[in-house]
Amino acid sequence: MFDARTFIPGGAKLTEFHESRAFTRLMAGPIGSGKTVGAGVAEPFFTAMTQKPDSQGIRTAVVGVLRDNYRNLYATTMKTWLDWVPKNFGHYTGSDDRPAVHELEFPAPFVDGTPGGGLCRLRVEWRALGTHTVEATCRGWELTGAYIDEADTTPFEAISFLAGRVKRAGRKETRVSRGVWVTFNKPDTDHPLFDLCVDQAAHHAENGVAFFDQPSGILPGGPPFLTNPAAENLANLDNDYYEVAARGQPEWYVRRMIRNQWGASVAGDPVFGEVDLDRLFSPVELEPEPGDELFLGIDGGGTPAAVICGRTRSGRRVVYAEVVLTDPMDPRGRRILHGVGPKRFSQALGDALHPRFSRNRISIAWGDPAAFYGADREMGEYADIEMVCSQLKIPVQPAPSNELGIRHEAVRTVMNRLNVHDGMPDLVINPSCRWLRRGFAGDY
Repeated sequence: MFDARTFIPGGAKLTEFHESRAFTRLMAGPIGSGKTVGAGVAEPFFTAMTQKPDSQGIRTAVVGVLRDNYRNLYATTMKTWLDWVPKNFGHYTGSDDRPAVHELEFPAPFVDGTPGGGLCRLRVEWRALGTHTVEATCRGWELTGAYIDEADTTPFEAISFLAGRVKRAGRKETRVSRGVWVTFNKPDTDHPLFDLCVDQAAHHAENGVAFFDQPSGILPGGPPFLTNPAAENLANLDNDYYEVAARGQPEWYVRRMIRNQWGASVAGDPVFGEVDLDRLFSPVELEPEPGDELFLGIDGGGTPAAVICGRTRSGRRVVYAEVVLTDPMDPRGRRILHGVGPKRFSQALGDALHPRFSRNRISIAWGDPAAFYGADREMGEYADIEMVCSQLKIPVQPAPSNELGIRHEAVRTVMNRLNVHDGMPDLVINPSCRWLRRGFAGDY
């Protein structure tokens, strides 16, 4: 039987998730990481405990739980709940093809520091979409908080519709909404959840969104696979749970369900399957020291792009900025602009360089060798990439090789190598480089 007074979350991220006051909380993790117990069992109890007592000293909450269909609701989400909260505790109604309700009372301490405790009344309502729309399913719901389980399989707009339902239950004087909380296994990088949690995370954080990313279940590399000692909920799993779960499985499954990494998009399979994005990308924006030499990496064609890079005194390579032109008609900035000529690209690159890097010297630009083809040298023509660098007065040279294996290994070498001075990776990328993050996450 679940007891909120003695429950201990199975890891640091689970603890942060429960303690957060963000209106919209999202948590991703591998299978077996304790997501459903934390969000689907503990969180409803905590919602009741955080309400203000009424005139009789009773705290009351109504929590809604949403799934994609009733089959999945009863097979997984409801099963976990009933494993911890039996039907005979309180009053339970429900069957395999319709909504379920569980009403119960339990004693709990006050969470505001007031000595002693009191009675809590909790009503949990489970619904599934089935053939209905999110709007129709959520209509009329009056809740204190709402949970979406397996959000990667549920229409994304469910988060928005539920946000309007979680300040409705009870009286204003005693209601403390816990907002909307969500758990999922990471989908492809072209899923809206990637935009919410990664691509536009800073913007959404300003609107009360917080993302909690649990550690991988296994260490980088393998097979053979080794359990990650930092994984959460290990105390409730067999010692070899993740090793067996990953053994013999296809890479896409291991990546998403065991390593807790964003899946490959429709563009293809991930190139760097071993990448640890939390280590590769800096948590804060880095800037070069005045006087440091920088260099550029440039790709040509109709969708040109560039990176502005440098090397610290300890020898670490840093990608400070990226230059990618997006379609101005796309408000989300996720659609690359096609048909970009050298004049427009040189202007965009110049805007990225000045004034931010005006105290640094750009020593050279390395370009994709293919971008130098096609110019009629005898007639004095220049390739687009040469015209771009000429306008910026930056010398440019083709990269030594265009062979994919060599290019990938060059990145992999510095990405996996640890710096001798601090033991951190020899390659770090600024968090503002969201297109690079998408690429390393799978959308290469």
